[in-house]
Amino acid sequence: MANYIKQSLEEGETIIFKGRLHWSYIFRYLLFSLLFLVGGIIVIYLAYYKYPEQKTALFYVGIALLVLAFFTWIVGRIVRTRSEFAVTDTRFVQKDGIFNIKMTEIPLARIETVNFYQSLWQRILGTGCVEMVGSGGTSHQVHCIEQPMKVRKIICASIKKPMPTNSVSDTSLTSPTSPSSTPNNPSLSEQQ
Repeated sequence: MANYIKQSLEEGETIIFKGRLHWSYIFRYLLFSLLFLVGGIIVIYLAYYKYPEQKTALFYVGIALLVLAFFTWIVGRIVRTRSEFAVTDTRFVQKDGIFNIKMTEIPLARIETVNFYQSLWQRILGTGCVEMVGSGGTSHQVHCIEQPMKVRKIICASIKKPMPTNSVSDTSLTSPTSPSSTPNNPSLSEQQ
């Protein structure tokens, strides 16, 4: 999954920070997986020790619950990996989706403000939301991410770095004209 962000890098661009969704984003998948796992173990226990006359039916129900627990956990892992983001030295990039991919890119030069949202529960878990407000008032939010304060600090530090400029074109525009072409040049008037 990480190849999509690496493939989108421009020549000379480097990744400063890579992030992903927090595990709490898939809490319901983990909860149902745990419930199916415990249910499957209990049903298999009942099949062997409490109701041996219905052993075969209960055993298959227990196995089905264990398989369901495994697939629920796998789906949760896939959902968590469907979204990832990176901060490079020139832009913020986010990839969403597994089969249908959506890439969102925001140049760091266009980001004006980085907002940070975190409830008490999110603070306890270590998750939160980072919102980037760009020029023109457009905004992009990344919800339920790991280490949101670190992400905010990295984006803010990257915004404050001076962007590389083309030194050849800048020096030609700001350099003074040659002494021979300047009419008020004292050295030119002394020679005449």
